[in-house]
Amino acid sequence: MNREELIRYNDFLLMQIDLTRKRVIKPIYRGDSLNNLCEKLNVTFKYENTDIPTVLERLFMVGEKAQRFYTDDDNFNINETSDYVFEKIMKYFKASLKNKNTNTVTFFNRNTTLRDFFSDKSNKALFLNKIESVTENERIAIRNYYLVLLHQLASINYKNKSHFISTSRDYAIAEKFSINKLEPHRIILHCWQPIKMENNIIRKYNLPSYSVGPYHYQKESTILGGILPHFISGLELTSTKDFFPNPNIFNADITNKIFLKGLEIDQINFHEIANLTNYKRTLSTDGIAMWENKTSR
Repeated sequence: MNREELIRYNDFLLMQIDLTRKRVIKPIYRGDSLNNLCEKLNVTFKYENTDIPTVLERLFMVGEKAQRFYTDDDNFNINETSDYVFEKIMKYFKASLKNKNTNTVTFFNRNTTLRDFFSDKSNKALFLNKIESVTENERIAIRNYYLVLLHQLASINYKNKSHFISTSRDYAIAEKFSINKLEPHRIILHCWQPIKMENNIIRKYNLPSYSVGPYHYQKESTILGGILPHFISGLELTSTKDFFPNPNIFNADITNKIFLKGLEIDQINFHEIANLTNYKRTLSTDGIAMWENKTSR
């Protein structure tokens, strides 16, 4: 960064700190391998000779998407809320209940009401009946409540086609995910997320709930769809400590709006660049609803 960019990025960080303190937004981080990111963005991984400028160009245009957008699986789309979706949720839980992973077993033993409800296949009709008359937005909220848990449990039938992506509110946790002696070329995505106040839809309709997630110590923030480039502040290469800020930060006034609505990005070439990646689908949103678009891959 040149001096002017450094001053602008410092202003950005100061406002981020202020809005975090006021609980308007929360910083989030994602630790991963550079190889994994390159695979999604269709950039050849060459260790220290990886084409980082191309990685950055594609990352800051399309972001990082959930596994659903990277596979050919015809799992239900991101805005689907039919009974079929909730029947699949019942099946995913049934499979998860058979998982012998220590954290999974402990989680279900601590949340017996949820465990007992989803272990009884006769509850399928009750489950569908409880949500029959709810609004479309409430169906999405209920669906996401359970899918987030299945994502965190790494449900065997869902993890490879999940609609969500994991991040942590704690940089140190993301840093641990970015450390691997066998694969030293790791990254941390620096991002943020507006804090939304939501009513407890689960309690409203007397649906089975859980207290804390199975890996609560990871301080996970699970994001639907993926991390949009508008909410990525930069990419850190942990092996070299190089940090590459989102260049769109330097093209706008640093105001509350960019933290709540996201950075303004000229995406006139979005589809052209998205088609160069290995994503099978892209994600669009109007700030409320989300929908999918197929790429040419």
